[in-house]
Amino acid sequence: MIFRALLVVISLLVSSYGRGQNYIYNRLSMGEGLLSNHVLCVWQDQTGYLWIGTQSGLQRFDGITMRTMLEERVDQMLADGAGRVWIRSGSRLGILNADNFSVRYVSYEGSKEVYGPFKVWLRKDDAGRIFLVHVGQNCQYYDAAKGGFSRSYNPFSLPDSLRVTDVVPDPRMGRYWVLSRNDFGYWDKKTRSYHSRSRSKPSDPMLSNQQLPPVIARLYIDRKSRYWMVATEPSRSRFFCFDANKGTFSNDTLGMNNRDDGFFEVYGFGSYEDSITVAYGLNYFRGHHGKSFADLRSPINNPYGIHFNSIAGIFQDREGILWVATDNGLYSTAGNRNKYTHILLSQEKHRASISSLLADQQNRLWIGTWGRGAFLLSNELDSAQVAPVGAFNRLGAAMQRMLSLCEDNKGNVWAGCDQGRIARYNSHSKKADLYVPKVFENSGVRQIVKDQTGKLWIGLQNGGVWLYDPSKPFSDNALRKSFSLGGPVSRMVFLPGNRLWVAVSGKGIFIIDAQRTKLLQTIDIRKTGSSHIAGLRDILPVNDSLVFIAGERLGTVNPKTYKVSFDYAHTGRLSGTLFALQKDRNGNIWVGGATGIYKLNPKTKVLTKYSQQDGLVTIHNNSYVPERSVALTNGRLAFGGNQHLVIFEPDEYKTSLRPPNVTITGFQLNNQYLSVDSLLRPGTIVLPYTHNSFRIDFAAISFAHRERITYEYKMEGLDQDWILLTRGGQVNYNFLPHGRYRFMVKAKNEEGDYSSTVTNIDLRIKPPFWKTIWFYMLVAVVTGCLLYYLHRLRLQKLLHIEKVRNRLARDLHDDMGSTLSTINILSSIALQQKSLDEVKSKQYLTTISQSTHQMMEAMDDIVWSINPVNDSIGKIVARMKETAGSVLEPKQIDYRFETDPSALELHLSMESRREIFLIFKEALNNIVKYAGSSLVVVELAKKGSELMLAIVDDGVGFTMPQPGSSVRGNGLKNMQIRAGNINGKLSVVSEPGKGTTVKLLMPIA
Repeated sequence: MIFRALLVVISLLVSSYGRGQNYIYNRLSMGEGLLSNHVLCVWQDQTGYLWIGTQSGLQRFDGITMRTMLEERVDQMLADGAGRVWIRSGSRLGILNADNFSVRYVSYEGSKEVYGPFKVWLRKDDAGRIFLVHVGQNCQYYDAAKGGFSRSYNPFSLPDSLRVTDVVPDPRMGRYWVLSRNDFGYWDKKTRSYHSRSRSKPSDPMLSNQQLPPVIARLYIDRKSRYWMVATEPSRSRFFCFDANKGTFSNDTLGMNNRDDGFFEVYGFGSYEDSITVAYGLNYFRGHHGKSFADLRSPINNPYGIHFNSIAGIFQDREGILWVATDNGLYSTAGNRNKYTHILLSQEKHRASISSLLADQQNRLWIGTWGRGAFLLSNELDSAQVAPVGAFNRLGAAMQRMLSLCEDNKGNVWAGCDQGRIARYNSHSKKADLYVPKVFENSGVRQIVKDQTGKLWIGLQNGGVWLYDPSKPFSDNALRKSFSLGGPVSRMVFLPGNRLWVAVSGKGIFIIDAQRTKLLQTIDIRKTGSSHIAGLRDILPVNDSLVFIAGERLGTVNPKTYKVSFDYAHTGRLSGTLFALQKDRNGNIWVGGATGIYKLNPKTKVLTKYSQQDGLVTIHNNSYVPERSVALTNGRLAFGGNQHLVIFEPDEYKTSLRPPNVTITGFQLNNQYLSVDSLLRPGTIVLPYTHNSFRIDFAAISFAHRERITYEYKMEGLDQDWILLTRGGQVNYNFLPHGRYRFMVKAKNEEGDYSSTVTNIDLRIKPPFWKTIWFYMLVAVVTGCLLYYLHRLRLQKLLHIEKVRNRLARDLHDDMGSTLSTINILSSIALQQKSLDEVKSKQYLTTISQSTHQMMEAMDDIVWSINPVNDSIGKIVARMKETAGSVLEPKQIDYRFETDPSALELHLSMESRREIFLIFKEALNNIVKYAGSSLVVVELAKKGSELMLAIVDDGVGFTMPQPGSSVRGNGLKNMQIRAGNINGKLSVVSEPGKGTTVKLLMPIA
């Protein structure tokens, strides 16, 4: 309920100050991702997303990520009964497409006459139908079949003279209340007629009451059937409340007038927590409770309050959080659902900081400060009262600088102060005595604790530890110095067995047997190997085998083995110095540190941070650091430090409900968001292998518990185990291999309870084309073809080799065999002749010599044609020149070679080279035998893709045979056959007396 929280400001004179309502607000601004601090509307959809309309656009908030959907002004947003989402942008009305976030604007009558953003308003009746109010003109309903607004679609008919400013459905009475600039009345569904005081004598008790003005500017009907009305007049606004259950006007409007704060204007009403009526507007924010309204605004110096010039609207979400759209950002509050007390030390005249806390046997809280002495908080749960402890504070300046507080067995309170002062407050006489022990040597009394026997142990700034029995009169002689620990005592705590643990700055922990006054153990840097042990701020025993220690890091000590660990595993992150530790009734560990208040569940090892939205305001600036803590006798905990103190019930911060199921809020591919609604439809998301880097956004949408929810996720097919995510709700995957995956995510609360279902997305990343089945089949086919081709090449090569061998054998047989046979015959004849004359002998020898020479030339030609060194045209030309010289020069025939330089770089196969050369040689032989020429010209050139060889002589020539007639002689036939072997064309052109031209054209491979 309202007003359960308490805010107390301690001023110089220690007067308590309170406002009517002290909600603690959280603020979203441009720093948190808003497009503009001027928020115009707030709305929540069925999924739980919060939609925020600002002057610069529309955004969707899931508690983690603020995502921009439209970049244009959005003034209103609501859903009709058919599920359509409507927005108003200035004077334009449209339907938002949830799949692609586009807007289809809808026409209405008089749209071209509307100028300005506040001349048209969207409204919804009790049946879920949407209608608009054209301010000062009329009302128009929407017709889905026609796709527009029109007065003809209205379920009622109003007088044309009415200048309508608003229409308020009243389902309980079956009416539409019509507000206009010139009248106020209602349309009755039963009689289907319009009633107002100006047109007829109404039977309605509210309209017939003369107290009500004839024109009403604002009307709101709450759940208790109370009619809240605002009538504006030139110099003021008047407020009315009609209770329909009683049939009379009530005085519940008390407190609505804002007389002390200048000009204000009420824009509208709303409800909160089902029973609180809230009015808001320009310089106005008030809530009704009991019989009057209280101001919900915050003092200007309240850092966790609400500050604005105007409020455009309010909205309560499904978790009961109130969202307030202001021109200074979006505020939210959980109200006062938890019983907490906040105390602030005013710094206006005297600065002070909280230095010690003590909960006495009467459940009162003693607050020791550095700078203002001691205060006492009593009746904390009912009507809290904070008062200075004058008996302490009047004892001198040193008592204004308190360092420690302790209560003895008689209920007396001992205060340790600066400069070695110590004071005792007598709970019966209400008086205090100051002591200045010389043995303390003006060293500050930093710690006072009580052992099992009631004796007080006193720790000093200089490291001295003294023992005192409070049943005896206080004196130097009554103090017994037990130890000198060599450093400032920062914390003293008793453990079971009357074991005193003393934390000493710069040293570590000293463990003392208080009964025997004996030092049992020292835990220092040398023993632990960590410097963290030398900076401890607090010690908290949990059980007989676990002690928590706090300082620069959270650590644990086993009190049996004295083993120290600063690697206590837990979810979340504790940053900054840790100052205070407390254990609640449920065994949870509460930690106060430089970044706020945390709760650690030792069973689940879940760490939860609390903030303004939970009512535990601790960190706004360095004035809110919780450095001290104490557990009250009723189980409530108090954390304080610097100028701030908060007292709360830890059981109220136990999350008993399961976290909501996780919602996939975004899927970003190549820095572009895909439509989540389409992605989450049944089926598998298929991505090409080139888009295997993406980001998945998710959230368990809960604005009340978003800081206390952790996530566990796993990409099935990639991850073996669940991965813990303590902050944020997004996971990036880069260069994921192709295959099928299932992304799974679940939420977990601080108690270790998981969401009821695991949210999952099925994904398939297509393989690259070279890893597909069809590609493997293609490769197999190509490989088979290639192997077959290589096999064919091998066969062709073998056949070619066989052909070359056969040709060589044939050539050797034809050229050399016949020549050797001739030599053999001639030799045999010469041997058989008994006597040969000299002429015969010379003839035989000459023939044998010529045959041998021919055989050597033929052998040389065969060897030359086989050698691959001679593949180039240049080598062929050289061979041709050599042959031409040996054949033509003996016959005194001149010759000339004309060679194209581009042809010299060409290379020919062995077969082509041999056939060309033999055609050339045959042509020379014919010239020598038959032409009788004096000049032979050999031309070799590249003609496109062909090689041309021309042999021209100036001999006698001959008459070419007629086409179709047979060619006499083997020379020309052999040349034609050789040309055909290399796919060439051979032509012979000759005329008697004009010489002969032999031309060969062959393709260049």
